[in-house]
Amino acid sequence: MNIKELSKLAGVSVATVSYVLNDSGNVSDETRQKVLRLAKEYNYKPNSIAKSLRTNKSNTIGVLVEDITVWFAPEIIKGISKYADSNQKNIILSDLGLFSKIGYKFQDIEKYKQYINDKMSLLLSTQVDGIIYVGMHDRNIDNVVEKIKRPIVFVYCYTEKSDDVYVTYDNTDISYEIGEILVKRGHRKIAAICGAYDSKPSYKRFCGFKKALYDNGVEMDDKYVKFGNWQSEQGYSCAKELLMMEDRPTAIFAFNDLMAAGALKAARELKISVPNDLSIIGFDDRELSSYISPMLSTVKVPLEDMGVKANEVLGNLILKKKLQSNKIIVPCAYVDRETVGNK
Repeated sequence: MNIKELSKLAGVSVATVSYVLNDSGNVSDETRQKVLRLAKEYNYKPNSIAKSLRTNKSNTIGVLVEDITVWFAPEIIKGISKYADSNQKNIILSDLGLFSKIGYKFQDIEKYKQYINDKMSLLLSTQVDGIIYVGMHDRNIDNVVEKIKRPIVFVYCYTEKSDDVYVTYDNTDISYEIGEILVKRGHRKIAAICGAYDSKPSYKRFCGFKKALYDNGVEMDDKYVKFGNWQSEQGYSCAKELLMMEDRPTAIFAFNDLMAAGALKAARELKISVPNDLSIIGFDDRELSSYISPMLSTVKVPLEDMGVKANEVLGNLILKKKLQSNKIIVPCAYVDRETVGNK
């Protein structure tokens, strides 16, 4: 059935049927109910292609994911899909599979710039209204994605270009909160196992954490600061160095859960009780956090909320609405489990 046939059955004009189906125009309630009843009875489905040609909108969002297998991607996509479902939008998802190509050598992504932009062009050819680009690591991707003529929102990655829009999570304030938590629990010898030297998120976490200690009268000793590569092996080796010191720390803030898990392993090997003799806090709230023993106290990154927000912001860009800021920060939350004790 097409719209002309539906209008004939209802005894109204095609324009009236269009007003009803698009919830617009000045149509009486009686007529509106009649059209909706007949549309349902005859299982009328609007021609989405014809509508997109009329409105120049497909009501479809393209989602380009650097790698769908990385731990956080499904939750972000869940949020994108959640918003789409509640706003009658469709999604076309494309996975670049970059982790299998470059692993943790994120600098090598330049080699796949053409591949990425070819995939972007292919997605744009499906007439999507805009793109959400999901990174596989929270990092700067300047000069990776070429400028496109449709709105784009980056999530779990960022650029330094003033006109680019990205959705990220808070690193600084939540790390300040972690510092305050440890000080309030009586800790004074507090260590940090940071991420990579050139990681902006790691730097922000360190700044927030160090400021909290300073504001609470605790000087952070440089000997208690170690740098890892986000992997559990580095967390283990860094923690072992810290815990074998004569004046060892009583608390460790590891900048992700994998390194925190490595720190737990080191403490166990050295027969240091967690949380009785050592407190450990991670970051991410990965699935392993609630399965290891003792269960890891950590920071929950709001992945689903980031996906929802990215789609919401993209919708505003499509409608040419002015944003308050091109940088949207979603707050994190501390998750208190079993690895933090009093000193």
